[in-house]
Amino acid sequence: MMNSFVRPNEPLKVALIGAGQRSRTVYAPLLPWLTPWVQVVAVCDPVREHADNLAKMLDVPAFYDIRDLVKARPMEAAIVVTPIPSHHSISVYLSSHGVHNLVETSWCSMIIQARDMIETAKKNNVLVRVAENFFRFPIDRLVQAIKANGFLGDIKRIVSYNDHTGFHNNSRWIVFAGSHPTWVQSVEHTMPTVAFHSTPERFHQDETYRARFFWFADNLLVMDHAANIKGFLGRQMRPGLTEWQGARGTVVWSSPDGKTWTGVGEVRYLSDVALPTSRGIADQVFPIIMEQSEGQWDRIYVDLPVGRLGYDNRFMGMSLGPTYHRHPWYGVPVAEHIVDFALAVKGLRPSEFNEHDALMSLMMEIGARESALHEGRRLALPLSGDLEADSIERAKQKSLYGVDPMDVEAMLAISYPKP
Repeated sequence: MMNSFVRPNEPLKVALIGAGQRSRTVYAPLLPWLTPWVQVVAVCDPVREHADNLAKMLDVPAFYDIRDLVKARPMEAAIVVTPIPSHHSISVYLSSHGVHNLVETSWCSMIIQARDMIETAKKNNVLVRVAENFFRFPIDRLVQAIKANGFLGDIKRIVSYNDHTGFHNNSRWIVFAGSHPTWVQSVEHTMPTVAFHSTPERFHQDETYRARFFWFADNLLVMDHAANIKGFLGRQMRPGLTEWQGARGTVVWSSPDGKTWTGVGEVRYLSDVALPTSRGIADQVFPIIMEQSEGQWDRIYVDLPVGRLGYDNRFMGMSLGPTYHRHPWYGVPVAEHIVDFALAVKGLRPSEFNEHDALMSLMMEIGARESALHEGRRLALPLSGDLEADSIERAKQKSLYGVDPMDVEAMLAISYPKP
């Protein structure tokens, strides 16, 4: 079980900061299976009930103030699972006290914050990373294998509709390309809709469609666009439709009826035999197979003329139960980013996605907003100078919280209670 990752001599001692729903439902069931790599030694949340409940689940002490946690210092590192506006202040505080930190997505709200997180970590000789799992999803792992094999020829275009624009998808494209984009261009369109609540606290009366274009070196273009990704008003639901378009064919991944969260896919190929007469129509179609057994996700693969390409569960034997997540495979990419972080801190392998990749994912998002603010103007990446989109976000948070979001001490005093 779980023998594909090197194991350190001692697990990394970590504190779990944030005891909300994601910590309770995603991290807490997973962490006991990862004890060769991480040992949870504390929980911290200002909401005492949340902290106590999660601490009881994990059988560790509860802290209610990050300052008390850092003063007690039972940990070497921390996993931060808190609301996004809190990420910068918590990360900088931890780094300034020599605590490595893995911060949930989105990493932070502004480029100035991301740079501060990186600089503070470097100054204090600690690692700061983002807990990004989307490029670790099974379909992305499979597509990475197909690209490496070259079966479809060079894949130079990705078109993604209604999957997940923003930081997550930006990270997917960076990993697929193996490089950072050189420019971004974006347009947005907002229209009124009927008024409705998707949850008791989420009210909707309009909808914004976003189309982002990213250009990478070696002539790779990504078009990433969406309006809403949860199927409201009959729209295509995640995973929407994504095509990785190559010189000899296409990988297609979509929600089969437009209404489910489950993806299905195939590889479409134009063979040498059909090339003279097919008028360019792909003549061979190879289904993408997801296998699971007893509620555990086992692997994804596709059988091609060049052989089987796929990706196996690297944590076989990890049993999370049928209620863990709607996707049986979801725990695997989360486990991977936790183990990746632990091994990087231990110096046993470099991070698969480092702090500079995280900064670029954020730049792609902020750059897309900036481009849309200026009628789709193309912006060079990496971004430089003062950005209107950053200024808008900073003013928004200052108005909301009554303090400058760059003020670490002031932001640490803010509580963000959620169910």
